[in-house]
Amino acid sequence: MTPGTTCVAGATGYLGRRVVAELRARARPVVAILKDRSCAADQAALVSQGAALAFVDASRQEDYADALVDAAVAISCMASAGAHVDAKDDFWAIDRDANIRFGRAAVRAGVHHIVLVATFEGRPSRRVSAFSDAKECAVDAIGAACRQAGVAFTVIRPTAYFSDLTDRAFDTVLTKDRHTVIGDGSHRINPVAGNDVATFLVDCIDDPVRAGREHPVGGPDIFSFREIGLLAAEVIGKSKPPRIHSISVWGLRLVAALISVVGQVSRGSRRSAAMLRWMIYSGTHDAIAPACGALRLRDEYCAKRDALPPPRGDGLSRFRPCSRRRVAD
Repeated sequence: MTPGTTCVAGATGYLGRRVVAELRARARPVVAILKDRSCAADQAALVSQGAALAFVDASRQEDYADALVDAAVAISCMASAGAHVDAKDDFWAIDRDANIRFGRAAVRAGVHHIVLVATFEGRPSRRVSAFSDAKECAVDAIGAACRQAGVAFTVIRPTAYFSDLTDRAFDTVLTKDRHTVIGDGSHRINPVAGNDVATFLVDCIDDPVRAGREHPVGGPDIFSFREIGLLAAEVIGKSKPPRIHSISVWGLRLVAALISVVGQVSRGSRRSAAMLRWMIYSGTHDAIAPACGALRLRDEYCAKRDALPPPRGDGLSRFRPCSRRRVAD
């Protein structure tokens, strides 16, 4: 095991809090880096796991030096919240600039290993969308600093988290009997559970074979985007398949182009256009990676279904609890 502390930036995010939990489950000392504006519940959860807290606000361009004192490993799970944020929290400020500052500060602090979570689409999509380019700029800059200093640099590229699909697919099938796809929905993906990504990431820290490489990671099951909606309907217990609403690729590209024109004078519009172009790319390309875990999307949907309020005489009364099935690693 690598001696010293592991610092996790973005510790209150979807993946970050799971990485902290996995590290603490292995009794590794952890410094969780978060904003001083983070809610009390998030802070209490990290403290209850035994993590020390360090407050660094990436949007204020604060220094990471104090948080990285005595660190052996530095992990960044930082990512902007989305397109509808101000300039201090957008993907240029967070995915690119904050990650670069964190990585370079970690090198100066003398860490042995830096891990960065990046997009699955990565380099092929950076020419399409500034959103991807922002993160890839961080990959390039941190990688260069690590090579110069002799520091191991590992990049984790998940396909898509289950939560991305439960929010967009399960909820619309449940409430509207509708599932939306880009184009014909035939492109395929093997989404992955956040807990499985966290486990894989922490395994990379101590594995000399995995450390210092890029790892695309996915889940055990491959679906077309259309099949994801059909799976949600099956789990919910719908009597018939959902309506498949197809969004024209060319229509989306036209919208992105029009927004880009407005973006000449509006940073917010530039963000929206970049995110839309990234969504078009990710929805029209396969995203299949080696399976890193055992948790299944069906089980995620079952858990979400079983957590719904009691039915009131509608089709939900057919619900039965799901078994929590897993597959072997």
